Amino acid sequence: MAKNTEDDLIKAAIQRAIDITKDIEEPYRLKAFEIVFSKLLAPIAEHKTETLGTTRSKGGTANLGARIEEFATKCALSVEQLKNIFDFKEDGPLFTVPLQGSHAEKQVLVSRYLLTAYHEAYGKEWASLNQILAEHGVGSLENLAFNLKKHSEIFRQRGRKKASEYKLADAAERETFHMIHELGTGGT
Repeated sequence: MAKNTEDDLIKAAIQRAIDITKDIEEPYRLKAFEIVFSKLLAPIAEHKTETLGTTRSKGGTANLGARIEEFATKCALSVEQLKNIFDFKEDGPLFTVPLQGSHAEKQVLVSRYLLTAYHEAYGKEWASLNQILAEHGVGSLENLAFNLKKHSEIFRQRGRKKASEYKLADAAERETFHMIHELGTGGT
């Protein structure tokens, strides 16, 4: 499948998904769009996989651009809007939006955003937040585990102490897509 033809098919699938879901009220529209779009995109992806004789890897950066596009779609944002929130580096995303609130509130929010970005753009379901948040200057990480444990409905943990890794609960990740959308659109 030629690149332009593939791009045209994807654009047509996006427009078709928008048309199909335009009359659905929020907060259900985004989820409906995701479902419709994935079903419309499935034949395109299958054809591409058959043509290339490969399957898309979950991790790594070989497909980073495509994964960022999918991530933007799940957040109902353009790739440009998403890149105004995250700087997608080879080894992981950087969250670039300044946040208000206490250190604990910032830790929880930045953790949600980064875990979602790691999962969606890099295929990493679990991540070590101690190292990641240290790079983001989110204040002291002394109480990180305590602050995240208070939100056990959002975060899942494996490991202990500094070796702990976290991921988002499925419902929390879906909610985080909406939160990222709000950041990307200025709350509109």
